[in-house]
Amino acid sequence: MTDKRKRSEKFLNRELPVFAFFLLLSFVFWYLNELSKELQGTINYPVRYINPPKDRIVTGDLPEKLEMDLRGPGYSILKVKLSGSRAPVVIDFSKITPRRIPGTLPRYYLVSSGLISGFSKQLHADFDILAIHPDTLFFGYDKLVTRRLPVIPDLRLELEEGKKVIIVTNPDSITVTGPQHILDTLSGIPTKHRTFKRMNENFKSKIPIACPDYLQTLQKRVTVEVTITGKTTSFFGLKQTTE
Repeated sequence: MTDKRKRSEKFLNRELPVFAFFLLLSFVFWYLNELSKELQGTINYPVRYINPPKDRIVTGDLPEKLEMDLRGPGYSILKVKLSGSRAPVVIDFSKITPRRIPGTLPRYYLVSSGLISGFSKQLHADFDILAIHPDTLFFGYDKLVTRRLPVIPDLRLELEEGKKVIIVTNPDSITVTGPQHILDTLSGIPTKHRTFKRMNENFKSKIPIACPDYLQTLQKRVTVEVTITGKTTSFFGLKQTTE
């Protein structure tokens, strides 16, 4: 019985790798055969928006990616799904005619199905784009303006009892470009929040500007000068604690 069991184990050890190899080979041939057939799939593809009207900026929550329903050879769909770095498809506002939504604010919409032909040409696709989601893109145009806005230091200081503080920024204001409806609501541009503990001497510090991505400014940092003297007070929206 022992010899018979050993012979059986040797047979399995010898034949199992062969069986696994042919099983894998048959799967590969089956998969390649499936890829040659016409299949359907879905992919999320990056998109970039360019060329808004002169002196205008596009506003609204336009998606960074669009979902596309595809139909075509399986290998073609698999290739676009596996591509690591995808150059985004482009929506050129100078070449489309969006429709305006009635109302006081200038709002527009664009039907995604009208983009299929242009996307197919950009992708040099040998598959069909059946649909694009969301099926409608909503956005607005706003006037692009430039304003000079004050810098608002966002600091928290821990001071000794009986001290006051004066804060001065250099420069005290910066030039900002962005949508008019946003700049009209801003009283200034804050610095990034900083905390300074147990301060009892004057000091200077370079602090980055906390400027949102939809606003543009050449000024990235400002110098904040802090002078400590007298008794405790609050200046320029300063947050401070005393011990």
